[in-house]
Amino acid sequence: MSKSLSINEDGSILIPKEIVEEVFGKAKEAVIHIRSHSLTLSPIYIDLNSGEIPNILNQYFQEEKLGFIIEKHFRKTSSEGIQFEGDLSVLSLSDVLLFLSASKKTGCLLIETEKPWGIFFNDGHLVLLAGEDFRFSLAARLLRRQILTEQDLVEGLRKSGGKEPLNTLFSISGLTKEEFERERILTFEEMIFHLFEITSGKFSFHNGELDTSVAVPLPLSTTNYVMEAMRRLDEFSRIQNQLPPLDAVLEISEDVTASTKLSFEEESVLAQVNGRRTFQEVILSSKLQEIEAKKSVASLLAAGLVKTKRGKAENVEIKSALDEDEKKKFTAVIDSYNAVFCNIFQALSVEAGAKTMVILSPFFKGLEKGSSILYGLSLEEDGSVNGEKILQNLSQFEKEKREEILIKDLNELLYFQLFAVKNSLGPELEEGIVEMAKTLLGHH
Repeated sequence: MSKSLSINEDGSILIPKEIVEEVFGKAKEAVIHIRSHSLTLSPIYIDLNSGEIPNILNQYFQEEKLGFIIEKHFRKTSSEGIQFEGDLSVLSLSDVLLFLSASKKTGCLLIETEKPWGIFFNDGHLVLLAGEDFRFSLAARLLRRQILTEQDLVEGLRKSGGKEPLNTLFSISGLTKEEFERERILTFEEMIFHLFEITSGKFSFHNGELDTSVAVPLPLSTTNYVMEAMRRLDEFSRIQNQLPPLDAVLEISEDVTASTKLSFEEESVLAQVNGRRTFQEVILSSKLQEIEAKKSVASLLAAGLVKTKRGKAENVEIKSALDEDEKKKFTAVIDSYNAVFCNIFQALSVEAGAKTMVILSPFFKGLEKGSSILYGLSLEEDGSVNGEKILQNLSQFEKEKREEILIKDLNELLYFQLFAVKNSLGPELEEGIVEMAKTLLGHH
């Protein structure tokens, strides 16, 4: 898709709603990137564990929690206590669910893991799932999909006083009743398929009745959910051969642009790929379930958007032509710029979360060897650039031109990052960062 947008006199760009929806569906927020002299949109990645988000989501999650459901909406119908118990390392979850379905049980299956889960049945049919992990809440799903923003959630709490969270979510979502109910069902289905990744832990079944007011009309039978979960696990086992070794380093290919369409899971994985992390480190830092993370890596590899890094980075020695005085002088310059880059990275991380690396990394794509001292580099985890590698690259240039080249190339990176700040955080914050940069860089 290629469309032209006019730039207003104040430098702002107004993006029509239909263009945003064409690219992202219901996404309400985006970051504007500049790459190869063109503007592209990228949806904001939401890190559910950053800032105030966990506290906000937990307030919406209170009435979805397993403990709340059992206390307020579940009535045990037998005085005999536990009716059926065991260990998932001996009897698989699929076998347990199929038994409860065939026996037409009504009650709650409790699964004891680090964070407990409850699966509620009525006459053998699944009617509700509940846990204690806010990341599986309806509010978390709506936030991840950008149907709601963090600001929407905060405003909803302010207006409702934290009461009736489900009704509050519906009122601020802008969804129809049918769309909202569909999101609820998908939230519970995410829980179902996640539970099949659990292979150990005690379980127990308790006879009882769940209030019909909190039951959810799940579209599939218990047997069909088990079959779908097993199909997904089988699919995952088949892609295992397509995955690299756990110690393989992953890097983003040149084909990725900010407008490349990706699923939420693929975005989560891609945000962690920086040319230094191993496959295992990417999985862990993505904060996805292991199966979903590995499937996303396989998908990105198959599409050519991510590749394994071949060989180790060249360890070029700094030429003797770069004398000690130059090293000391240029290192001080690099340290000054790195202080600015780290501040920018931190400011962007508050707004964009893990997507910050994806927002800032495109600068390094397309740099040619011998034309920039930043060739072959990428941002460190704190947003800085590797000073030793810069000195290595700088030593290849004529002595008289080194300082000029150093300042010019570092300024180009700085201008790119300031552009990202302006479009992500607004001109007011950009002005503050510009003043901070002037203070730290002095006369550079």
